Amino acid sequence: MRIIIDTNALVRFFTDDIPQKATLVEKLLKDGQNIFIPDVVFPELEYILIYEYKFPRKKLFEIYAFLASRKNISLTENVQKAIIIFSKTNLDMADCIIAASSLKGSLASFDKELLQVDKVKPFWK
Repeated sequence: MRIIIDTNALVRFFTDDIPQKATLVEKLLKDGQNIFIPDVVFPELEYILIYEYKFPRKKLFEIYAFLASRKNISLTENVQKAIIIFSKTNLDMADCIIAASSLKGSLASFDKELLQVDKVKPFWK
């Protein structure tokens, strides 16, 4: 059975603000099989951890890398690529997912920083 984990559960784990819930999530991440994290969770995690808990960007990248490294957790190809883009730019995760999603086509955007991501092809020249 596939297990979908949401932002709230991951926030509990990474902040340990509610230890009983953090322990449950820790056990799931350690022992659970076939865990999936939807794309939307990553920008939500960024917003909550940076703005509510004051995590530095470097720590957020470490969290993303940890989640991507787990053999029992699956992420979409776009999120896997977005994590790499996140590590190489100052873009927020939502923009990194947009950039990653555009890599097989072109990107219709006026965001200069987004259009400078390696291998992103602007729709408008």
